[in-house]
Amino acid sequence: MEIGLVYSSKDPRQLKTRDFIKNFIKERGILANVIETDKPVKSPTVIVDGLALTDLRKKPRGEKTSHFPSLKDIAKALEMHAWCL
Repeated sequence: MEIGLVYSSKDPRQLKTRDFIKNFIKERGILANVIETDKPVKSPTVIVDGLALTDLRKKPRGEKTSHFPSLKDIAKALEMHAWCL
């Protein structure tokens, strides 16, 4: 599995997403190549095997929050891709 992650290390919420992905694959023994790009972005981008995870919301969760999948959505996508290999 190949996971691309574009995030800003200056945003603690984005670092939480990065750490979640790394821990998720480590804890489950998933063989994955994680390609990280750290640059100033408003929200992280997660790409699993060439497919970008997107949020289906039309509006952010709250004021001044970004549009990106929840950790639960990311976990679901990673599980699905791991089992499809």
